[in-house]
Amino acid sequence: MGLRKSAKRFISLYTLDQTSMTSTTATNQTNWKQIYSLMALNAAIVISWIAYHNYQPKVLEIFHFQKLSLFLVIAQALILVFIPPGAGMIADRVLKAGGNRFVVFTVGISVTAMVFMCVAFTVGAKNTIDLTAALPFMIVIWLISMNIFHSPANSMLELFAPAKALPSAMAMMVLTTELLYAVEPLIVNFVDFLGPVKTFALGGVLLIVTGYFFRKNTRDLSFVRSADESKATESNFMIVLVAGLILGVATTLLKNYVPQKINDLLGTDNSISGSVVVSIALAIAALAAWPLSKVVDKVGTEKSLTYGLIGSFAMLIPTIFTSNPYVVMAFALLSAPFFSYASVAAFPFALGKLSFKNVTLGAGIFFGSAEVADGILNYLQTI
Repeated sequence: MGLRKSAKRFISLYTLDQTSMTSTTATNQTNWKQIYSLMALNAAIVISWIAYHNYQPKVLEIFHFQKLSLFLVIAQALILVFIPPGAGMIADRVLKAGGNRFVVFTVGISVTAMVFMCVAFTVGAKNTIDLTAALPFMIVIWLISMNIFHSPANSMLELFAPAKALPSAMAMMVLTTELLYAVEPLIVNFVDFLGPVKTFALGGVLLIVTGYFFRKNTRDLSFVRSADESKATESNFMIVLVAGLILGVATTLLKNYVPQKINDLLGTDNSISGSVVVSIALAIAALAAWPLSKVVDKVGTEKSLTYGLIGSFAMLIPTIFTSNPYVVMAFALLSAPFFSYASVAAFPFALGKLSFKNVTLGAGIFFGSAEVADGILNYLQTI
């Protein structure tokens, strides 16, 4: 009985009271409180991803599931590509039917945290309770639930700031995300120190706490959009898809391909590693995000995205053809400000191409398409 009451109390923390929503459908000022809560939620997601990628092969080895590595790589790629648009479509339909996207958000974040806790329990109880058969299913469910709430949450960025301030708001998101990826080696060392049980338990708690504060800080926002809130009268999903795909290729080249290329060229005996070089590049990208958002304000999101991507590829494509590791390092560092410029402009550009009826679906298409290149590269590295 106590468990049932606790469950109801937990769910009530996330359930949106329709009568408590304000009637405001647009904002003329930047609501930094809500943006900061979204930054915290995204930070928790990034940390969770880092922990997952660090411990997935180790957990598979503990439970003798190494043969499932390729299956999980394929599953992850498919989930990252297709679940965000699916979640966005459901959220938009719920919203159109008079509900709100927090239904999708609540399910996603609750299941994610629960699976984190279950994995922690499974690893911790390995010697007393045999739950090994359930582990692959837990991982797949975790991957799905992790991507259910990401797009609906991030699509709310337009509710937190007017269109002219979206690049500044996005700059803070880029700052948070890329700084965390820049210190990924330190996070990996920390989670290695904690061990898998404490890491997965802490990940669950982190998502619950940041999800609760995000939900709390946005509970009074109206989810009713009027047509004049978007420049687009109809959604141009193809442009959004292409923008996500191209940005995803640049992201994969910088974060995945370049560090591996540096390591391959230098060998294991060198004191410089590809991850350190990319960490420096991502730190530069993070710190450049805020000043570059002012450039995006003046130039516009479309031109800024174009210039940023051209600069990124002009620096990153030569890394494919050179065999000099120091040239690769130099190009990687030079690509950082261009990558930051494109990252700040990309999502506001995508939002500007979406009708008010399809914002969450469009956000899902953008984030899903951005993961295509990463999924293909991970598959090629695994086979």
